[in-house]
Amino acid sequence: MRHSLARAILARVWSAVPVLIGVLIVTFVLIRALPGDPAIQYATSPGAGPEEIAAIRREMGLDRSVVEQFLIYVGEILKGNFGHSMQTGQPVLADFAVRLPATIELAVMAFVMAVAVSLPLGILAAIFRHSWFDQLCRVLSSFAAAMPVFFFGLLLIYIFYFRLGVASEPIGRWPSMIIPPMPITGFATIDALMEGDWQLFGMALAKMVMPAASMAIFAVAPLLRMMRGAMIDALDSDYVLASRAFGLSRARVILRYALPNAMLPVLATMGMVLSTMLGANVMIEKLFSWPGIGAYAVNSLIAVDYAPVQAFVLIVAVIFVLMTLVIDVISAAVDPRYKLRG
Repeated sequence: MRHSLARAILARVWSAVPVLIGVLIVTFVLIRALPGDPAIQYATSPGAGPEEIAAIRREMGLDRSVVEQFLIYVGEILKGNFGHSMQTGQPVLADFAVRLPATIELAVMAFVMAVAVSLPLGILAAIFRHSWFDQLCRVLSSFAAAMPVFFFGLLLIYIFYFRLGVASEPIGRWPSMIIPPMPITGFATIDALMEGDWQLFGMALAKMVMPAASMAIFAVAPLLRMMRGAMIDALDSDYVLASRAFGLSRARVILRYALPNAMLPVLATMGMVLSTMLGANVMIEKLFSWPGIGAYAVNSLIAVDYAPVQAFVLIVAVIFVLMTLVIDVISAAVDPRYKLRG
C-alpha cells in the first residue's frame, strides 16, 4: 500500500514537470514582451546616455538573444538562484522569504473564514432545497462570484472604517505608532504570541479581518455551491434512503452517512481555493497595503523588474501543484474508493 502510494505521488510530481516548464516559458516570453526597457528604467541618472544604458543592459544580460537569456535563467533556477531584484538590490528569494509569511497568514485566515461560512450554508441549503433559504444562498453565491474581489474590499473599508469607524485603518499589518514584535517567524500573530503580548496579537488579528473577509467573500461562492451540490447527491443516494428507511434519525443520517461522503469533492475544491488565494490576492494586498508577495510582484511589474515577477508566477504554480497533490492524498485517506491519479 505504501509503495503504491509513493509511486502514485511520484507519478503526480513527474506529470507536473511539463506544466511547470510551460509556466516558465510563457512567463519568460510574456515578461519580455511588455513595453519598457529595464536598462532605461534603472539608469543612474535621468539623462543617461547610450553608453551607460548599454552597460546596464550588458550587466543585466539583456544584450543577449532571448533564447540565450532563457537558457541562462533556467540554469540559475536549477541552482536555486532566482535572480536579484533591481528595486531592493536583494536576492529575490530573500525578499520572498520576508514577504511570504504575510501572504500565507492572510490567505489562511481568509480560507478559515470562507470554510466556516460556506460549508454550514451549503449543508443547510441542501437540506432545505428549493426553500427561500436555498434561493437566498444561491443568489448570494452568484453575486459573490460575479463581483471582483477588490469590490468587497472597498465596500468593507467604506462601511466599517469610514462610516462606522469600528475597523482599524486599512493600511499595513500593524497600526501606526505601534512597535511590532521581533520578526521571529514572520507571522504577525505567532510572533506576538511568542512574545506573550495578547494586545499585539489582537491588533494583528484586527488588521487581518477586513482584507481576509474580502478574500473570503469571493471564495464562499465555489465552496458553497460545491457543498450544496455534493450534499444533495449524498442525500438522494440509495444508502441514505435505506438508512432513513431503517428508522435512523435525520441528524444521524446527515452527520454520519451523508456528510462524510459529500466532503470528498468539497476537499478538492478547498485545495484549489486555498492555492488560488495564495496567488490571486494581488489586488487585496495592494488595496490594503499588505506587505505580501502579491504586492511585491505588482510593484516589480510596474517597475519592469523581471526577476521577482517570474519568481512569483513560478512559486505560485509550484504551490498550486503541491496543494493539488496534498488534497489528492487526503482524499485517498478519507475515502478508500478514491484513486490517486498519476
